[in-house]
This record gives sequence, structure tokens and C-alpha cells, in this order.
Amino acid sequence: MENFNIHKIKGWKAFKKSLELPNDPINFFVKELNDFGDFINYKILHLNFYFIFDPDIIKYVLQENNSNYKKSVFYKELERLIGKGLVTGEGKLWKKNRRLAQKAFKKSSIEEFSKIFYEESDIISKEWQAKDELDISKEMMKVTFRIVGKALFSSNLDIYAKSIDENLTKALESITIRTQSLPAIPYFLPTKTNRQLKKAINEINKITDEIISERIESKIRTNDLLDSLIYSIDEETGESMDPKQIKDETITFLAAGHETTSNALTWTFYLLSKHPEIRKQVIEEIKNNIPSEERITIQDIEKLDLTSRVLKESLRLLPPAWIIERNSIGEDVLRGEKIPAGSIVSICTYGVHRNPKHWNDPEKFDPDRFLPEEEAKRHKFAYIPFGGGPRVCIGNNFAFAEAMIILSTIYRNYEPILVANHPVEMEPLVTLRPKHGMKMVLNRKS
Repeated sequence: MENFNIHKIKGWKAFKKSLELPNDPINFFVKELNDFGDFINYKILHLNFYFIFDPDIIKYVLQENNSNYKKSVFYKELERLIGKGLVTGEGKLWKKNRRLAQKAFKKSSIEEFSKIFYEESDIISKEWQAKDELDISKEMMKVTFRIVGKALFSSNLDIYAKSIDENLTKALESITIRTQSLPAIPYFLPTKTNRQLKKAINEINKITDEIISERIESKIRTNDLLDSLIYSIDEETGESMDPKQIKDETITFLAAGHETTSNALTWTFYLLSKHPEIRKQVIEEIKNNIPSEERITIQDIEKLDLTSRVLKESLRLLPPAWIIERNSIGEDVLRGEKIPAGSIVSICTYGVHRNPKHWNDPEKFDPDRFLPEEEAKRHKFAYIPFGGGPRVCIGNNFAFAEAMIILSTIYRNYEPILVANHPVEMEPLVTLRPKHGMKMVLNRKS
């Protein structure tokens, strides 16, 4: 009997349609959702692909039966860059490393880090005084990278910033090309993409080795992430991290620690530039709740209800972590459909956040979706900007507080407006970036 809870596309038709995916993956997934519903199966030869936009199934895959779903080939490619860190690792090793890294992201640690969030936001705000126009995406990369350096590694990483940014961009571009190539390109072949990826990885490895060796040789003890990675002992196993694990986690946090937050901030400035009435309300809220020129604290940003809702809505419409992929280890049943072992499960966060069953007028920018009474009505897995289940992003609270303080500092001094006719196009690499940057005019606050 046919299962009408799922839309199935097979054979040549599935293969032909799948060729559209690499060219425009974001709109491909949204079109699939709108045309065929929130549970779709593509079968090409022996391969089964499942596109999932339904929060109940997402909860099952990411939380209730997460042990049956391992990271996909996409993460295997990412592993070339960041090793078996918290983003790509699996099993007992991942659990141990997560416990060791967790203390750097406690509430008390984030309160301490908030001083750095503000200091670096204030520095970049003052650097802007000599500028009338800038690419805010580059500026957000700069400030979030500085914050990662000081908060997580107690280091000024400015000397590495240009190299990290350039090589990270090249590596992510190369990984995206490799994951979209049909057939897959063997890594040993000296193609342009493979050569670029290997060179970028070598440069990032060199920088990471320097950061770690400098810390170990200095014998300085701090309360930052790197201290936890080097010196902490896991209470459950009595083990510490070996040098390879320390390096993998350092690269993971260098990359993920600023890439996602900087893109989230860039998209938020863009959306507020396009919605002047809401932007004016945000500026007024900041002005009324945070004394001028004083350091912005965690307690201050807790008063900014509208600004918080704006950031959440930005993460809904333009989530930097735009896709989650898993492979099924064993056979399973999803919404009455038997899923073979080895199936590829794609959860397009960008599409999930536009599922019309859970979001009215999903393309509209509406921060009131995140009023407490509206959030209470909504399925918890209809909104997953940081993922979900036991593998939810370890730095979600760190990133949200960081973004709130940066937004508050900038809007206290400036009103950035998108340059007229600047092309805005999404570039879905490992994260969702603006392809042409984001040039903005700086209107100064009196």
C-alpha cells in the first residue's frame, strides 16, 4: 500500500531533478517543500535520499533515535579541515570531548566573556569613526575572530586573522565543491580544487600548531577553552585529550567560533537595513535601556526584548547553519515509511524555518513570532538555528550573547544602511554567507 505521508521520486526523474541541487541548493530545497510537502524521498539506483522539513521527524532523528544517525559524507569532507572535533566527531570520543569543552561555555564563563564581547565591539566601533562606508561582513568577521581569540584562547590573533580568513574561505569553497561533485573526486588527484584545499589546510594547521605550542610553553593557566582542552581530566573516564584531539578542537573553534556568528550579524544588519521602522524601534530600545558610553553587560541585553526577537527572526530567515545531514546506520521507520540502512537524511534548516504548517507568511520578517506566547505554541523543532538534541551547538548561548552585545554597541553609535544597488546574494557554503559581501553606509548617531 502506498504511503501518502511521503512524496517519492524515483529513477531517471529523480536523477534529473537532483542535478538542479548543486547550482542553487537553497531554492531547490524550498521548492521541494512547497511542491511536494515536508517529507520527500529521492531514489537513484541503490541510493535513498530523504528531505525532511517536519519537526516531529527532525526531533526523532536528532534527539529520540539520534544514535541511529551518524554524520554524513559532508562532515567526512569537513573532517579534512577540522579533524574529529565536536562538529564532526562521533561516539564515546565525542561525548568525552564535549564534557571537557563544556565548562568554557557555562553561564558564569559567558558572563566573564561578555567583558571581551563589549571591549572588542567598542574597539571596532571606534575604528569606524574614520569611515563612511564599509563591508560589514568583513568587519563582523574581524570582530568575532578577535573575540574568539581572546575569549577562548586568551590570545590576540590579529596577526593570523587575514591568513585564517583567506584560507578558511578557500577550504570551505573547496569542500563545498567536493561534496557536490558527481561522481566524487578522489582526494589524491591533483585537481585545482584538491590543491587549493590541501594548501589551505596546511596553512590553518601551521597557525593552530603555533597557538597551542605557545600556550604550552608559556605554562600560563587561565579559565579559557584552550586551558580546558590541554589540562582538563574527564571525570567519567579519568582521561585527558591527546595532542591530536586538542588540535582538532582548536581548529573547530577557530573556524566555527566566528564564521557562524559573523554571518548571523551580517544578515541581521541587512534585514534591519531593509526594515527601517523595526530598526528605529531597536535603536530606541537600546537607547532607553542601556546608559550611553557605559559597558554593555549580560544584564543589559536581557532588557532588550525586541532586539532579541529581531536576532531570533534573523536566524530563522537566514540561518548560517543552513543544513544538517545524517546517514542512517540501521533500518528505521519515519512517519510510517521504512528507511533503509545507509540512507542520506537532509534537514535543510533554511527550509524547515519556512514550513507553512508552522510559520504563517514565512518569507515575512516578523520579530513578533518570538513573543513568549507565540513561542509557546510552536513545535520546538520547527526552529533549529543551532541544531537540536544532544548535538545542539555547544556555543549557542555564547554566540547569542556575543551577537546581542555587538548589535547593541553598533546601534548605539551608528545606523548602518545598505549601499544602494549593492547585490545581495546568498552563498550556501558550509555556512550561509553573503556572496558579494555587504556594503553599508554608516549614519552616525548624534
